[in-house]
Amino acid sequence: MLRISIYYLFSLAVMTLYGGQVCPFVDSLTLVEWGKTLLGFFSILFIIRYQVVKHMVLNRPIVEQPRWQMITEFWLFIAAALSITIYNHFVYVFPPLASGGKVSVGMLTLGSFLAIDMALFREREVIRTAQRSGERLTPSTGFRSLTKKFTVFAILVLSFVSVVIMLVISKDIHWISMTQGSDVRGAQLTITLEILFVVTITLGLVLNLIYSYSKTLQLFFKNETEVLSQVNDGDLDGYVPVVSRDEFAEIAHHTNDMIDGLREKRHIQNVFGKVVSPDVASKLLSQKEGDLKLGGERRELVILLSDIRNFTSMTEQYEPEHMVTGLNYYFSDMVEIIHRENGTVDKFIGDGILAIFGLTNEHDGPAEAVRCALDMMKRCMLNNEQYGLPIEMGIGIHSGEVIIGNIGSEERLEYTVIGDAVNVAARIEGLTKDLDVPLLISKSLHTKCEDVQKALPWEDFGDQELKGRVKTIEVMGLSRERLENI
Repeated sequence: MLRISIYYLFSLAVMTLYGGQVCPFVDSLTLVEWGKTLLGFFSILFIIRYQVVKHMVLNRPIVEQPRWQMITEFWLFIAAALSITIYNHFVYVFPPLASGGKVSVGMLTLGSFLAIDMALFREREVIRTAQRSGERLTPSTGFRSLTKKFTVFAILVLSFVSVVIMLVISKDIHWISMTQGSDVRGAQLTITLEILFVVTITLGLVLNLIYSYSKTLQLFFKNETEVLSQVNDGDLDGYVPVVSRDEFAEIAHHTNDMIDGLREKRHIQNVFGKVVSPDVASKLLSQKEGDLKLGGERRELVILLSDIRNFTSMTEQYEPEHMVTGLNYYFSDMVEIIHRENGTVDKFIGDGILAIFGLTNEHDGPAEAVRCALDMMKRCMLNNEQYGLPIEMGIGIHSGEVIIGNIGSEERLEYTVIGDAVNVAARIEGLTKDLDVPLLISKSLHTKCEDVQKALPWEDFGDQELKGRVKTIEVMGLSRERLENI
């Protein structure tokens, strides 16, 4: 309100001085009389403006308010110019075209600058509102280039200034021709001062618009850089409000589209990470489409395979809904522990879990796998009541060279591990039932563990035959009683 009040008072002062400089009819009135006439019209205009702006601007969609602010302010000054022309014609008998046209030029000039300035002000208000609400704004109408807008503005300013200066000179020439024996030097000084007045006012208005536009640009770039900084920090909750239709709007649009793309990728990664491990999901999504091919790489990894004892008999005793609820609690606990120990869940095999260790650091894999198995056992015993199922686990662990990569067909891929080490780990897990111990590991893996894991109360079960294999394998295990005392 303060901004518009100052502009109206400024316009009143300019029009009071301007009228006498361009119109001999207005010049016939005293400065006070002409000033009172304008004061009355500007006061009425100021009062009417509040309701008009409320109805024509503030009731519009927020993104359309700057454009309607400019239209409303401009047409209010046009209405005021027509009203002053009609009033002067009927009260002072001034000719509508010869007098009213000159007054209208001044009103249109001031109205144009006011309309653009208030539109920029409204644009900043809209941007700040969008910042607070987090709303993404997108104007509905077409693109307008900065070049075109600046060209139109320059033509508008030059046209108005040229017309005003011509009106001033025309009035002064008429005044000189009607005055006999006039002082030529004095007339030159008068014309110069009047032109200087017009140029000074115009320059002030232009500088004010430049300042106003620079504030809008500053706010835009501040928003743009802040949002990009947030994106760089991984925060994708922000948007750059778009209220214009120029090149800066294009920059904001591209930034917002990029954020949408990153959000979609993060969503896919989060969903994908629930199907495969987050590390695998991140690795696969980072590859280009053409690089996603069948095949893999040889790696020395640790394979952990867990299974629920007597699962088939449990499915006969409990309702499917009860089973699913209990398994979800169980799997949530197990996956949390696996991830905490830098493991990767390769897949769920019915009630079983196949996990991989050593992807990030092969040296740490054995110790991480054993720690993970111990924690899985303890958590299962601790939370059995929460699961609502009498879950007992069997875990087998082995290490060896495997192929890890994309297995399947070009249409359907699965990122997994295959190799003898995987089969051996599965057979070792199967031995837990035969030897009646919850945890078994290969002796070759035991030798790779850290001293803390080696010092556990392991029981040496010696060479064991594995189904489907000719060679025997030495295994070591921990009984339930020993696990409970760890």
